[in-house]
Amino acid sequence: MGSTKFFIDDPMGRNMIQVMSVAPLEAILVRTTDITGEIVVDPDNILHNPSLSLTVPVDSLDTGVPLMNEVMRSDRWLDAAKYPKLVFNLVRVLSPSVPTALKDGVAVPIEAEGTFEFHGGKKAYPIHGEIIWMKGNDHTARRLPGDLLRLHARFELNLRDHGIETHLSAQTLGKVSETLGGTLDLFASTQRPQVAEKMLQELTRAKRELGQRLAAS
Repeated sequence: MGSTKFFIDDPMGRNMIQVMSVAPLEAILVRTTDITGEIVVDPDNILHNPSLSLTVPVDSLDTGVPLMNEVMRSDRWLDAAKYPKLVFNLVRVLSPSVPTALKDGVAVPIEAEGTFEFHGGKKAYPIHGEIIWMKGNDHTARRLPGDLLRLHARFELNLRDHGIETHLSAQTLGKVSETLGGTLDLFASTQRPQVAEKMLQELTRAKRELGQRLAAS
């Protein structure tokens, strides 16, 4: 089959990254559905030059608390004005270690290493998860057109690795953990979805109204 490109671009906002901080005095869940990127994989052998790149706008990260969002995006923490994007790139696949083909609908466990880049810092971390390749049909078309690739993964990040340490005082660490645990769940497709302009306008309006409700709560 050869290497195949899968586009990460769901206009319905169903892909998701969640990052959890669990500190002695507070648990904070940060999430985003604004994820774009590409996966290149050979379904006949996933070890044949695979690649994965993801981009997330820092302004899309949401704690569900407007004031907390402002602090998180400020120059005290992620500094969205100076570093507007979070970027992930696959470095290498560690497991499976032998040529492995993808089979329609069958999950393949993956151990890999990838770099997270944000706040001016870039660091490689282990990634644990699975991928599922799905041949396009009438059923999968209800999600996205074309052949699909689903990726579910777990990872950890360390804030000090990315230059966020000035505010990690003993007092702050009671509410913000230095190490964050994250999960990623997304679908990528061999065809970019075509969404009618009217639907895009409705999605934009719905997101705007949700933001207004959160700000007023």
